[in-house]
Amino acid sequence: MNSKYVPTVNSSNKKKLGYLIEECGEVLQAAGKSIRWGLNSYNPELPPNERIDNAEWLKSELQDLKLAIELIEQML
Repeated sequence: MNSKYVPTVNSSNKKKLGYLIEECGEVLQAAGKSIRWGLNSYNPELPPNERIDNAEWLKSELQDLKLAIELIEQML
């Protein structure tokens, strides 16, 4: 492949892409736990005042993913 066709990604854009990848993983984790344990379940290892059910966790992670997607769309 000719090097002039290899796209480059600057440091700032790499961070945005990394953020997108991280948030995708967190959505996958929240969705997987929701399938496995149910939307109304929660992580019993968290202190009671920090517990949220899987539905709220998934919703929060989806919001984070939306922000990451917006950053990537602006970058592109």
